[in-house]
Amino acid sequence: MSTGLHGLICVVTGASSGIGAAIARALAGEGARVIGLARRHPALPLTRPPAPGEILAAQLDVTDEDAVRARFGELPELDVLIQAAGCGHFGALLDTASDTLRSLLDVHVLGSFLCAREAVRLMRAQQRPAEATRRGHILTIGSIASERRLPGCGAYTAAKSAQAALSRALADEARSAQVRVTHVHAGAVATPLWGEVTSADRARMMSAEELAAVIVSALSHPQLALEELTVLPETGVL
Repeated sequence: MSTGLHGLICVVTGASSGIGAAIARALAGEGARVIGLARRHPALPLTRPPAPGEILAAQLDVTDEDAVRARFGELPELDVLIQAAGCGHFGALLDTASDTLRSLLDVHVLGSFLCAREAVRLMRAQQRPAEATRRGHILTIGSIASERRLPGCGAYTAAKSAQAALSRALADEARSAQVRVTHVHAGAVATPLWGEVTSADRARMMSAEELAAVIVSALSHPQLALEELTVLPETGVL
């Protein structure tokens, strides 16, 4: 069964590892033309669009407004934006340094806002057939932490909750431009985000590839508005 993603230009933030990298690979596997953005990628200009099934890697700090504007300005068009850039923090809220909270908010909220704003501008400006059902799709990888209270994740929960609220507002505003917005409340995924958390039972988490398969499915129904999805491991919230 075709996913309808072949030939579409898809931008994935946070694409150097973990969920973002898995989604970029999955999209390329469906024949999408993927641009993977991450702070750790080379700071090279995008001189051409990727070929179907190809991933082009480019540098972007999603919290840098000028850099975001410039990078999206290099794109001739855009069909899909996947927002997978993120950072984690584990610890009591009252023990959290203000710089740590600021960094979490910058990446998850400011970064999501800056990239989504440029994506909608680009998608809105594209000339498409009047009968086309697909205009553009923005999908943000959120966290179940924004829906369930998780011990020791206060600052992270605050940032992901604000990110979810941003997606809801964006869905309302982007609808008139025929841009669909999906926010994914993801449960525990076995990625480097867990760092040195020795108590984390990675065997009970879902893999980044499993989540990526769900994302591909969510992108494959342009006639539907899938505004919020909750995806958990089989064992539920860990």
